[in-house]
Amino acid sequence: MALASGTRVGVYEVTAKIGEGGMGEVYQARDTTLDRDVALKFLSEAFTADPDRLVRFQREAKVLASLNHPNIGHIYGLEEREGTKSLVLELIEGPTLADRIAAGPIPIDEALSIAGQIAEALEVAHEKGIIHRDLKPANVKVKEDGTVKVLDFGLAKAIISDAAEMSGSNAPTMMSGSNAQGVSSGAGATRMGMVIGTASYMSPEQARGKPVDQRSDVWAFGAVLYEMLTGGKAFPGDDVSDTLATVLKSEPDLQLIPSSTPPRVANVIRRCLEKDRKQRLQAIGDVRLALGGAFETAVGTVSEPMVVPSLRIWQQPIPVALAMLAVGVTAVFLTVLSSQPTSADRADVMRFSLSAPDFAPVIARQPDLAISPDGTRIIHTGSMGLYVRAVDQLEALPLTGTVGGAGAFISPDGEWVGFVNASGGNPLQKVSIAGGAPVTIGTLPSQVRGATWGADDRIVVGTSGGGLFEVPAGGGEPETLTTPDAEQGESGHNWPSFLPEGRAVVFVVATGTPVSANSELATFDLGTREVKRLGIMGMSPHYLPTGHLVYVDLEGSLFAVPFDVSRLEVSGTAVPLVESVAVKAVGSANYAVSDSGRLVYQSGAVAGVPRSLVWVDREGREEPISTELRADQYVYPRLSPNGMALAFALAENVDDPSTDADLWVLDLARGLRSRITFGGNNRTFPSWTPDGTRVTFSDGNTGQNALRVTRMDASGQMELLLERAGLQFPTTWAPDGRALAFYELHPETLRDIWIFDPQGDPAAQPFLVTPFQERAGAFSPDGNWIAYVSNQSGRDEIYVRPYPTTGPQEYAISLDGGREPVWSRDGRELFFRNADQMMAAEVDTTVSFQASVPRLLFTGDYDLDSSAGGISGGSNYDVSSDGERFVMVRTDRQSNENTAIPQFSVVLNWFEELNARAPLP
Repeated sequence: MALASGTRVGVYEVTAKIGEGGMGEVYQARDTTLDRDVALKFLSEAFTADPDRLVRFQREAKVLASLNHPNIGHIYGLEEREGTKSLVLELIEGPTLADRIAAGPIPIDEALSIAGQIAEALEVAHEKGIIHRDLKPANVKVKEDGTVKVLDFGLAKAIISDAAEMSGSNAPTMMSGSNAQGVSSGAGATRMGMVIGTASYMSPEQARGKPVDQRSDVWAFGAVLYEMLTGGKAFPGDDVSDTLATVLKSEPDLQLIPSSTPPRVANVIRRCLEKDRKQRLQAIGDVRLALGGAFETAVGTVSEPMVVPSLRIWQQPIPVALAMLAVGVTAVFLTVLSSQPTSADRADVMRFSLSAPDFAPVIARQPDLAISPDGTRIIHTGSMGLYVRAVDQLEALPLTGTVGGAGAFISPDGEWVGFVNASGGNPLQKVSIAGGAPVTIGTLPSQVRGATWGADDRIVVGTSGGGLFEVPAGGGEPETLTTPDAEQGESGHNWPSFLPEGRAVVFVVATGTPVSANSELATFDLGTREVKRLGIMGMSPHYLPTGHLVYVDLEGSLFAVPFDVSRLEVSGTAVPLVESVAVKAVGSANYAVSDSGRLVYQSGAVAGVPRSLVWVDREGREEPISTELRADQYVYPRLSPNGMALAFALAENVDDPSTDADLWVLDLARGLRSRITFGGNNRTFPSWTPDGTRVTFSDGNTGQNALRVTRMDASGQMELLLERAGLQFPTTWAPDGRALAFYELHPETLRDIWIFDPQGDPAAQPFLVTPFQERAGAFSPDGNWIAYVSNQSGRDEIYVRPYPTTGPQEYAISLDGGREPVWSRDGRELFFRNADQMMAAEVDTTVSFQASVPRLLFTGDYDLDSSAGGISGGSNYDVSSDGERFVMVRTDRQSNENTAIPQFSVVLNWFEELNARAPLP
């Protein structure tokens, strides 16, 4: 498709053709609205003719457009002309890195500058779970001022199918060469369902068609850096086959690297190009630091003996003494771990504690701890999702792409971490334990309550209010295994764990509330489909190679009992081994045991983390709201219509939704607060009536979450608004007071948005009822629009629909995830949150609905809506009348003087103690 100069594509006017390649043609064009030059990359018919590929491409393009970094070529948007899609890209002048290398090797200083900028670009992308997949000199631009721009981030991912990516049998299709805008050209037509890449820069796993992660980009980075320094490819070949053979079988000739190159740089290249990705440098951030010499030891410190201080440790100043003690303990700890005996009969049981400052328990929902089968890595929840901590290391590292993740479970080979993503719905996902982009396994019909990964690569999942389900580890539709027996009072089948050979699982039958007090262990035979109760009241069961079944009782004691796997029966007496393991209201316990005999657990009760209510301006500057509000258990702050009062819930434990909570109102002018509900669980989603005299909320005391309204004058007078089957949660009122938006839980359609008019029809009317999770309905200030959250795209995003129209018209607001929408009081902005980011999109509804690309205002450790696994649908913040300040709930994990840094207890060789205290019959 050739376009003549002057052709209009939306607001863009074509000025010249600048390239052509396997993906399509590229034109330079003028943005007539913003008066800037852009590049239009038109997709070839091979892409646009495939509806599935096109939908995938559009979805991935939204994610890629979120990459905002000076070293990344931006994607501005998508356009369509005569049925052909085009990407709107930043037009970048200057030669490609391939052009620069063609002139000869690049001097070391210049090469390191370019490499550092490439690494920074990759690091930003990897943090968002985006892998480039086709990094090469032709996809890197070097501007005249030395600024580097990396092009075509993740587009290989966007144009292949999920099935192709997961298939190990697909032969890779290569695209080599590039024009000035990074469009691949040359040999090898692109074929659907194949891996896209360039042979000389493909990692061995990518060349074999196996799933890739961020370590594949690390490999390509090493190949590019090698080529910059030597002027030749690290893996040359006459054709694609020869090149692939070189990648898979040969090593790069490091002798060609100039002798003036610092040894650390050559070593980085060597470690980037390890064929075994387990031995490769694991993260591009580490590569960047290593190139800068961050891990080099100062001259003379390697061989010099340690100088003993003249003062004994108890004679040192306290901070110095503590530091010395910490170093000593750490050294002993690492020595113990690194010198573990290989024979179990020579192993001594050892106990120690690990400080975990990044630990942030997902209270009352999923377990927070897991351990790899070999016992070398601990997985725990934290502020940035899931963290991995090697037991012989001092720090835990966040797993990219797992923000909102919880309930970790590990594959039998220790290579994958499965988890529940609380960003919307109940998606079960997995991510490489070394990091990379997460992969969705499946979506469960109700909230996940534990999962276990069998040796035959099938996963069994427990659900809240439902039974057990099975889903292939490679992805697929969940299959129902069990259904709770309502006549027997069963309310859910939870916390499954595979028994040996994968023929059965042990799980928990819940029969009441709280779950932790009404849980009985049972087994399910996957062959006969028989459920057998074991007569043991307990939680979080797990079978061990020693022949024992371990579980936690209501008091938090860890028990072990001999178990006959062949008969699926208890074969001895239960013995308590560990006291005071942290137990949650829904029946999960914070402990894990490896097949190698290592136990890790969190001690004591799971207490709520203190919170503070604070003002935060648009630049992220923070100040306290009132001295009347000390650190406590705050949730769901709401400013009154006139901005003079603040309603909020004050709970016994915000992190445990089963605890009591009441609503309070703070007079912001006088700094005085007063309670407006009295007793029970009244925490959920306070919402002011438009006249500012009353507060609507969800009354959790009836068991049906009836919608009620109470006066703000602390009179205690409450009025029933709506009570119907199921659970209802209010969000906002229309400005005329004639419509209250709320969402409802339905067993088939999940969360749906409804409208109730207290002055009209007593029956609520549906606004948005689909198989997806819609919630957080927020009326615009003029009452003509409703913003909401939906996971229809596979993750939570913000959308807007007109009201009262209920047709298909819908506008997407967020690009790479979003929750908790709140309108500005003038209706010109729509705020929302994406993990720890506060985002804002400008909105114009004067003629038709238009919204700008969202921009980041600030980031911070402020509480998200954590109720019901983060998908309840409320907004855990509010915005001032002028739109300049935000009421946020700050999580005081470290700042509160009474909050100790969390610790894990670790027991090495625990099976020795287990066998001695609970011998098999």
